[in-house]
Amino acid sequence: MPFVCIGLSHHSAPVALRELLAFGPAEQREFLAAASGETASAGLGELAILSTCNRTELYAAATDPTTAPTVLSRVLAAWRDVPAARLDAHLSARLGADAIRHLCRVAAGLDSMVIGESEVLGQVAAAHQLATRESTSGPVLDAAFRTAMRAGRRARSETGICRRPTGVSSEAVRLLSEVAGPLEGLAVLIVGTGKMGRLAGEALRAHGVRRISVVSRTSQHAEALASNWGATALAWHDLAAAIRAADAVLCSTAAPHAVVTRELVERAVGPGGDGRRRVFMDIAVPRDVEAAVREIPGVEVHDIDALQERLHDNLEMRRREIPAVERIVDEEVTRFEEWRRGVLLRPLLAQMHARSETIRLREIDRLTRRLGDVPPELLQQIELFSRSLVSKLLHEPTRRLREARSPDQARTYTAVTRQLFGLDQDDQAAGGSAA
Repeated sequence: MPFVCIGLSHHSAPVALRELLAFGPAEQREFLAAASGETASAGLGELAILSTCNRTELYAAATDPTTAPTVLSRVLAAWRDVPAARLDAHLSARLGADAIRHLCRVAAGLDSMVIGESEVLGQVAAAHQLATRESTSGPVLDAAFRTAMRAGRRARSETGICRRPTGVSSEAVRLLSEVAGPLEGLAVLIVGTGKMGRLAGEALRAHGVRRISVVSRTSQHAEALASNWGATALAWHDLAAAIRAADAVLCSTAAPHAVVTRELVERAVGPGGDGRRRVFMDIAVPRDVEAAVREIPGVEVHDIDALQERLHDNLEMRRREIPAVERIVDEEVTRFEEWRRGVLLRPLLAQMHARSETIRLREIDRLTRRLGDVPPELLQQIELFSRSLVSKLLHEPTRRLREARSPDQARTYTAVTRQLFGLDQDDQAAGGSAA
């Protein structure tokens, strides 16, 4: 089955659409359970979903790759109740080698907002693990994801693509230092205690920030994180007061909707502001900070799309590693294509050798009946000679089949071989007897 991918990312879609299509872990399981039946009936026997803060992509193995992208996009649009036309305007579809190359580039960090970021390799692995647990993966997706994860690991161990870590959280802190000045004297509020919030807190501490407060809907999580940093844990109902006391607010919750609304911020600082400047860094998808918050005087909001515009300044070293990583991707794509051709050729080669063995045995039987009483030593020599002859005759066509460089060439060789060896007749006979 050909490998197929559709999806959108920060390259093709604005944050408003990306947050509509973001899937949490529980929802990914629900989606695979619900969608796999529909996609299977349309000829897509395997299905996986990769959903991160900057991309949502579906991967599948399809009997008909020409219709698969349409099936997948319609399933995704229906699940999120998004008009198909709106979704299609931002979706990309990839087939075959292009799809496996894309997945390898994603795992290697070449397609990330921050080139070489380390989190995406784990997210690719998690997507494969989920599809495996939900029994929606199979031999094609297993091979594809193993190929991509190997490419990602090699990129990190054989090149410098991950040197000088510049994940979204650390980039947000870097941007905060640019727009708000020295961070040491700032009072910073972190809203959300997930991985992004923890990483942001560590980056803030590395920049010398000591006045850190933490707010979470789960007070135990806020207290645990705050105790590690010597920070202050606050209850969720204290969020307005915490915003009033802060110079900067960094938001990274997993909430499906905005948690910092205009009404909340106006309650904290007044409709006209309080004469104090506050910077909100919103690195969540879906966004945590309501768009209207930026209209309040004295308030400055930077979301993940604004962050994207600033990420490129300090990535020149990583960019120099891109050609080396692309070579690794090329090697892994070649390995995958060789595996795929091997899977496709295995039945053909087996039929070739089975047909040849049938002919060899039949001719030996005719020869021995014609010769009469054949000494065992001579019979053994005839056996060895016939095996060697068949092996040598099949060697060259087998090698040419295995070395076909393009899918079109492989299909042509396969079709011609079936005709020349009469294997298409075997298939028809088998189909007729089975019927």
